[in-house]
Amino acid sequence: MFRARRKSKLFRKKGPLKTRHVFFISFILFIFTSILSLSFVNKTVEPVIMSIAKNEVDRIATKAIHESIDENMEKTNLNEVIMKNDTGDNNPPSYTINPEASIRLQADIRNDIQKKLGIIESNPFTTASSIDDEQLKEVVYYIPLGVITGNALLANYGPKIPVKMAAIGHVESDFNTHLTHAGINTVFLELTVNFKVNMQIVIPSLADDMIVEHKINAGGILIDGDVPSYYSNGSSTVAPAIMKPEEEKD
Repeated sequence: MFRARRKSKLFRKKGPLKTRHVFFISFILFIFTSILSLSFVNKTVEPVIMSIAKNEVDRIATKAIHESIDENMEKTNLNEVIMKNDTGDNNPPSYTINPEASIRLQADIRNDIQKKLGIIESNPFTTASSIDDEQLKEVVYYIPLGVITGNALLANYGPKIPVKMAAIGHVESDFNTHLTHAGINTVFLELTVNFKVNMQIVIPSLADDMIVEHKINAGGILIDGDVPSYYSNGSSTVAPAIMKPEEEKD
């Protein structure tokens, strides 16, 4: 009888799982599915978001560069930047860039661009009073997750993913001049500014660097020269003989 009772206990059906066991298994499944979801985001979603973020950053940087140049050129006399040098003896004048004025103008434009892109003016970790180009100020944009589908109807739906942009390093600028033929005895001296902005894009668990470069026309002046005795526009027409005026006799 003892053996039969023991056998019945061994083959008795178990009851439902306890609540703590169910919670533990659910927690393990949640962690596992979360890891799979993050892996999917890293492989498929992040490259698309990074591409969108780069386009947005390029648009913002381009707008900041153009606005800064327009605002500063309105306050600048171009004749102070491009100097006219009289050579005398009835010779045509020469033109050069004023180093002091050009350096001051470039510095004003660079500082303005840095402020528009969010470089902070104060650093809580230092007591320096001047602006440090390496200081960062994060600018956060929120892009709906539906944008990654490429569907215009779903672009504004889904949770918004923060895309963090930071301006790093410094803004590089350089003035260049270019002469363009504008007539028989006229040339156009064009002043161009080359800007290069180092940018860093930071999104959750991913960061990438990019460089925004633009060559912008800052203005120019027309330079009149002597009227030539003969003018050719590059055609194959034979040049006529030029008769020199006779010298006056004593």
